[in-house]
Amino acid sequence: MPFEPEDVTSQATWWPLKDLIDGRWLAVVKHTCSFPPNVFEEVILNLIQNPNINSSLLFRADLLYDSLKSPEPGYSATTKASVEQALSQLSTHSVPQDGLPGFSLKRTIVRRMVPRNPQLDKPIAQTCQIFQTEHNANEQTTVVIYIPHVASSSEIPWYHPNVQALAYLHTWRTPVSQGNVSVPPDLFLSPKGTVSVHYRLFPDVSAPLSDRLVRTAHHLLSTLHKHGQGTLNGYTKRVHHDQIISQQRVQDTYTRLKAAHARRLCDHWAEQTDSSKHVFEDLSIASFLIELWKDMYKPGASKQASNGILDSRSAFPGFVDIGCGNGVLVDVLVREGYRGWGFDARNRKSWDILEPSTQRQLEQMILVPQPLLDMNPDLRLESKGESPKMLSKILFRARAFSKAQGREVKWHNGVFPEKTFIISNHADELTPWTPLLAFLSSSPFLMIPCCSHNLSGLRFRAPSKFNSYSADKLAPPYFASNVTKSKSVAITVASSGQDDEQPRAGSLKDLQQTNRSKQPSAYAALCDWVSALAERTGYEIEKEMLRLPSTRNTSLIGRNLSAVAQAMDPAARLEHVRRIVVNEGADGEAWVERARRSWLDKGEEH
Repeated sequence: MPFEPEDVTSQATWWPLKDLIDGRWLAVVKHTCSFPPNVFEEVILNLIQNPNINSSLLFRADLLYDSLKSPEPGYSATTKASVEQALSQLSTHSVPQDGLPGFSLKRTIVRRMVPRNPQLDKPIAQTCQIFQTEHNANEQTTVVIYIPHVASSSEIPWYHPNVQALAYLHTWRTPVSQGNVSVPPDLFLSPKGTVSVHYRLFPDVSAPLSDRLVRTAHHLLSTLHKHGQGTLNGYTKRVHHDQIISQQRVQDTYTRLKAAHARRLCDHWAEQTDSSKHVFEDLSIASFLIELWKDMYKPGASKQASNGILDSRSAFPGFVDIGCGNGVLVDVLVREGYRGWGFDARNRKSWDILEPSTQRQLEQMILVPQPLLDMNPDLRLESKGESPKMLSKILFRARAFSKAQGREVKWHNGVFPEKTFIISNHADELTPWTPLLAFLSSSPFLMIPCCSHNLSGLRFRAPSKFNSYSADKLAPPYFASNVTKSKSVAITVASSGQDDEQPRAGSLKDLQQTNRSKQPSAYAALCDWVSALAERTGYEIEKEMLRLPSTRNTSLIGRNLSAVAQAMDPAARLEHVRRIVVNEGADGEAWVERARRSWLDKGEEH
């Protein structure tokens, strides 16, 4: 049904809470619904736990108290103080258990709403109570009341409606047959419920309501109705965040990093790209990494920082950011005290705005993985002037060209000091190599895939579980024949010739519907494939959907190697990776040529 709520502020006869509690409650909007009380309660609990669904100004809610759950152990000092303060105010900012005649108090939750920008808005505690009617088989009413812990309207932050309290009211009628009279079938198909939003106004406020309060009520009811109908129709959440590190830890660190670094980076941004997107995205990644490293590198109690918090930096083995792009992530991590460096095939303007201490940790460098060099002995350059790990002729030509321009090509074979933490953030061609290089150095890693490239550095549609990681037979030749020349990409598509004939040109709609419905997206296939590469080297892959301003927010973490993989010596590791690379059909000369072009061209930045 279309969402067209009814404004009931002028209907003095329809103010249910006015009669239930007191005269300062005002009904604002209502709408019919098809979801029963259990769905309503499920949606309400989700909205209580995630207030950011209703307001982009909020990060999250920290649940300080729940009448149905025991307190969680391990509160930080700040959270513990907030819990104690909120509980001391609970009796003042709540409806008494017998405050609604005919209703029973089912649950009480106290949450602290955490704003996205604490410099503009302050966090506040809020009591959330769920009441339900008793002993009524034909009609059930559920009331959910939110009461902010404030003394006056001047204490209400911008992200909260300027009211003493607000409430959701859900009524549900169950058709009942009487004697031999049957209930018409269409009655069961029609809406049997109503949801509404109500305000309890401050004493100095009266109707008519301000436009903002009316818009807020419409928005709150719209969100509730959409989620209720979606849940009723079988919607289940597919993306799950905070599987490895808690939301609270990462967002608290992000808030600190944002206050410390965002302004200086945005104010002096030298790239043509959007500074806010790139800076805030890298701050989010840095926040996750810092919290991840706290768990991975826990020092002894004797190495505590001055504030009493265990300092993971003293046990940290160092990091390398391969394909570091604008260098912001390296800058933030280095300034936060973590040893490491980054390199990219192209120097970036943004490097020049960073502190000299960070600039020294950024290198313009081409990565030529050691397995590719070992696979192409006929392409190596025999010259006394070159290093023992000789380069291909193509790379040598790039070096000669660079010297003519007064620049020298630097290169790396991808073998790093043992245990170095490898970061691969939207590194494109380097993404599938990330777990392989990590395996060579017995290193943990984090990779955030973006564009799909094979081990030769060419664009392609990655294979997946869908076809047992063989060539993607159902990726249509359409992609190869219709890709725009301006992108200068090669897309590898293989076909066994045994499957049904697929169109070689035209619309993707020409693909067989059954095949399209089975096939994962290109991005899902990429994440699936690089995870499989990592598992072939013995890594246990952990997946975390990061909270980034990007649709490419899947992070794949490898920090645990199997016992068999750990027991392999460096030579055995290199041979194992070489077999994987050969099996994947990697072309060393194509890789070096593409690396040379990346070094020479300006390209695009992610």
